[in-house]
Amino acid sequence: MQQVLEGVNYLHTMLDVAHRDLSLENVLLSNGVCKITDFGLSTDAHTVCDAGLVGKEYYMAPEIVAGKKYDPVLADVWSLGIIWFIMLTGSPLLSLASSSEKAFGDVVKHGVGTVIEVWGHSHRISRTVIVLLEKMLQIDPRQRISLDQVLAHDLFTSAISAE
Repeated sequence: MQQVLEGVNYLHTMLDVAHRDLSLENVLLSNGVCKITDFGLSTDAHTVCDAGLVGKEYYMAPEIVAGKKYDPVLADVWSLGIIWFIMLTGSPLLSLASSSEKAFGDVVKHGVGTVIEVWGHSHRISRTVIVLLEKMLQIDPRQRISLDQVLAHDLFTSAISAE
């Protein structure tokens, strides 16, 4: 996961590109190296995007689904959180992050940590990871953690994670 986070951070900070279609399908693995693909929906990282659905439903940030203007960098953080959630649990968090979906209402009301617990995964996913996931998957993008903050977390800066 760290390679993907660092790759997307490079896109955002060095190339000024927001991907807008991050998904497991768009991350390839070759000889132990993750490669991010499919930039067909990418945009300038410093723009505010107009309403319009982009990306795959499982990975789409709530503000995109709601048809609001959005920050594509923060939408990428949501998608990265979903990718990580799927890697940890084997299933998508939601079919669509929409208020019309009951599961979305449950996430809004109870949080990602409760979903992980109810699904029976809390015994194998550390509380530290769950808390970080909850910060990446904040419904309100203004409350969502930045990718720089994710990468500055002890999970990704300790000697063990670098091995």
